[in-house]
Amino acid sequence: MHLSFDRYEKRYEWARSQLRTTIGGMFAHLRLHSGFSFLEATPTPQELAQAGARLGLPALALTDHQVLCGAIEFYDACRERGIQPVLGLELDVALPPGSKDEMALSHAPRLALLASGMEGWASLCRLSSLANAQPEPDPKGLPFEQLAQDTTGLICLTGGRGGLLAYLARREKAAAARRYLDRLGEAFPGRLYVELQIHSPDDHPWVDLLAALAAEMRLPVVATHSVYYLDPSQAPLQRVLAAMRLNRPLSGARSAAFEGADASPEATMLAPAEMAARFDRYPQALDATLEIAGRCRLELPLGHPHFPELAMPEGLSPVQALRQKAEAGARRLYGAGEASQTLAPEIQARLDRELAVIEASGYAPLFLVMEEILDYARQRGIPYSSRGSAASSLAAHCLGITLPDPLRLNLYFERFLNPARLTPPDIDTDLCSRRRDEVIAYVYTRFGSERVAMVCTVNRFRRRSALREVAKAYGLPASEISQMVDSLPHRWWGPPEAGSEPEAPFAELAGRFSSPTHQAVFRDAAAILGLPRHLSIHPGGVVIAPGTITHLAPTQLAAKGVVITQFDLESISRLGLVKIDLLGIRGLTVLGEVNAQMSGKPVGQAPMFDMAAVPDCALTAEAIRTGATIGCFQIESPGMRATLREIQAHSV
Repeated sequence: MHLSFDRYEKRYEWARSQLRTTIGGMFAHLRLHSGFSFLEATPTPQELAQAGARLGLPALALTDHQVLCGAIEFYDACRERGIQPVLGLELDVALPPGSKDEMALSHAPRLALLASGMEGWASLCRLSSLANAQPEPDPKGLPFEQLAQDTTGLICLTGGRGGLLAYLARREKAAAARRYLDRLGEAFPGRLYVELQIHSPDDHPWVDLLAALAAEMRLPVVATHSVYYLDPSQAPLQRVLAAMRLNRPLSGARSAAFEGADASPEATMLAPAEMAARFDRYPQALDATLEIAGRCRLELPLGHPHFPELAMPEGLSPVQALRQKAEAGARRLYGAGEASQTLAPEIQARLDRELAVIEASGYAPLFLVMEEILDYARQRGIPYSSRGSAASSLAAHCLGITLPDPLRLNLYFERFLNPARLTPPDIDTDLCSRRRDEVIAYVYTRFGSERVAMVCTVNRFRRRSALREVAKAYGLPASEISQMVDSLPHRWWGPPEAGSEPEAPFAELAGRFSSPTHQAVFRDAAAILGLPRHLSIHPGGVVIAPGTITHLAPTQLAAKGVVITQFDLESISRLGLVKIDLLGIRGLTVLGEVNAQMSGKPVGQAPMFDMAAVPDCALTAEAIRTGATIGCFQIESPGMRATLREIQAHSV
């Protein structure tokens, strides 16, 4: 079966003439890779956008390998510079069923997929999640059948130099190439482009063969150039990254194990004039880059909250349900009991004001979700405590979400939520560290595992990790590597600040180890500082989506067996997914054990005592007032102890 592009040609004949007016320019780079390809490329999403702006490019496409981690950053960076962002994915896809041995590659062939709109974005998220559904991806790639079932809204590029078509063309296996194109054409009708790449003169023969084959099959061709770094001088550094990824020394970089692992020659962002010179025989392939950009008009729903959808009693909205629960809690806490239908005017006025702001902002589902989660913790005897500005909310206190009484403590609701706030508020909750996983498991069960994921954090190279991994790639002895790394200071816990690394991070070591190899190690280690290394699990962040989470955000399975988002907190917030923090605190574990000993029952079987009802203790008050609080959670730092003494605090 030979699929034709005829019925699309007339439509895009006119479109091509309009694209230079609506998009501008003569060419768009569609095969960019950022550091989020993890040990494959060096640029940040911001650097890619800056480079595109310098070249005057109208559009850019990010196609990181297997993941979408940098997509939101790239989207924002391009928009800020007046460039149209195109979001895509370079995916390892197994051979179609029934493929002959002549189509076998030493590594999984890659395809590039671009989202034309929100349906395409959802397809990208699902495919990337499937590709990362195991801690170690299948070396054969995602089964072709799974790809073929989820191609809605996607444009397919055939993979460039690392694709199966290029492999077959280099071996002049035209029949096998036709069969493969037929299968791809069935999966992407009217959305398949034969990808041509000329990274070196050696590419001309197979490019000519593929161009002829595409013309025979009436398929369009597109000119692309895989970008893995921005400066030609970074080519050796990219090979170091490949060695690190493969856990092999650079001395074996020319071996078969490195085939397809490092970047193509001249993998920099070429100027449009250079691309025009390389593809002077195929001007239609350059035009196709703008055609594709014109078809990819994705508008991400950034800045719009996507709250979990809850099953409400018939006839009740989330806001009405929240009001019922909050007023019932207020009567229980401040009235004559739930049977009483009246509240003090000042309490009712405060509650009305808070509920009006919550309703206007649409945050009612967040309060109801937190009430369910903490009600489960109470029923199971799991110690918990509120932290942060949520304690300023009377509505939260009446629902049992927070413990401090905001009226007695004169706390202002506006510190937590006010009409000017544009992002969802944080309702952070501390849980017994030993039993926190029980609560998280309940969240997955209650709201559906397809809707829930832990939030990721991006682990980046710092001085010690960068030096260790680069030195291993250069083949230095393990004992010498340990000696050098141990001489470096440890970084304090917490997210690093921009520019926190010194300008010459290995200056002292460079003075002691002067060989050319050591100097190269220090140079390359400094160059990868801040580069993404891998994803980790956030200590407490959980996301609950309104529907299947992979319709909006990609996920992956962490090594610990937990599903995490591929987006960090900042990108999750930009996408509008609501995060709740369920943090494990050892201090609450101790309280739970004390409670069990006092009741004479096993941990978890004794109801937790009301910590607010614990009477004041003169000795405790004196310890707080004098700052004698080393070993006391949250009030043991030098700054906190100084503050306690300064304000003469007697309770917390």
